[in-house]
Amino acid sequence: MTQEQPAPRQTRWPAGDWFLDRGSPADLIAYERQEVLVRGRTAFQEYEIFTSSIFGRVLVLDDRVQSASRDEFIYHEALVQPVMVAHPEPRRVMIMGGGEGATLREVLRHRTVSEAVMVDIDAELVEVCRKWLPSFHQGAFDDPRTRLVVADARGWLEKQPDGAFDVIIVDLPEPLEAGPALKLFTREMYELIRRKLTPHGLMSVQSGSAGVVGQLMPDIYRTLTAVFSRVMPYVAFVSSFMDLYGFHVAGGESFRWPSPEEVAARLKERGVTGLGWFSPEYSVAVGRLPVYLRNRLEEEGRLLTDEQPFGPRHPGERIFY
Repeated sequence: MTQEQPAPRQTRWPAGDWFLDRGSPADLIAYERQEVLVRGRTAFQEYEIFTSSIFGRVLVLDDRVQSASRDEFIYHEALVQPVMVAHPEPRRVMIMGGGEGATLREVLRHRTVSEAVMVDIDAELVEVCRKWLPSFHQGAFDDPRTRLVVADARGWLEKQPDGAFDVIIVDLPEPLEAGPALKLFTREMYELIRRKLTPHGLMSVQSGSAGVVGQLMPDIYRTLTAVFSRVMPYVAFVSSFMDLYGFHVAGGESFRWPSPEEVAARLKERGVTGLGWFSPEYSVAVGRLPVYLRNRLEEEGRLLTDEQPFGPRHPGERIFY
């Protein structure tokens, strides 16, 4: 006698307007929209800014949440402050991408900086963020040390003199399949960055999910270690991403992570105050990873090249960022 199977349950959404972010091919994250402030398409991407009762103003690009006003400080401090404080005297800094202006804001906290060059290909999106996300940039675009360049970041960097920058920060979306960012996460790209850094220069890069299935972070780690002598991976939990997120700082033989006392001294000397994620006390935890993640970085990463960038290596393979 065959046992009757129960009918499959149907998920019932709560009332309201919900934005669905496909975190991976196997899961969705739902955010309740209170109000859509602006929505449109530039020459390069679709964008939307909506308000959330929990996260405040939320920026969405190509149907992926990029940042939210309630906790963007976590992501942007994690991307910027470790690399800036690790450098003894960062003067010229380049930001690749960074349309919201929050990465620029964090760089300009350091009064050692004489010039911060932000290179973003999408002028229209920068203006949208400038208008609708003032709490993100906090006037950073108007700082006299800021130089905003509208260009392809890799092409622009190729034209700069070798050794031009003390710090280069890569603040770009994950490389979508067949998207323009694919060649911004490759060995050739990192070799270009290395040439454009000063002998003691450092770079940082956002590296996707640091969870149990994200593939981008191990690939970036493997690729960076093929180019730079010293690479420090680290993580931060970003609430609006609902995920543990990965980052890397990379440099030459002179790169070493400063002690809490050195961190405190550098922040004080540079007039950096009001941080919400990074501190001298917390700095001892930066670069310390759980066992599973350290194993994944050492064992699972693939070398990304211009010829074989990030993406599926086999037909039908599912990609997790």
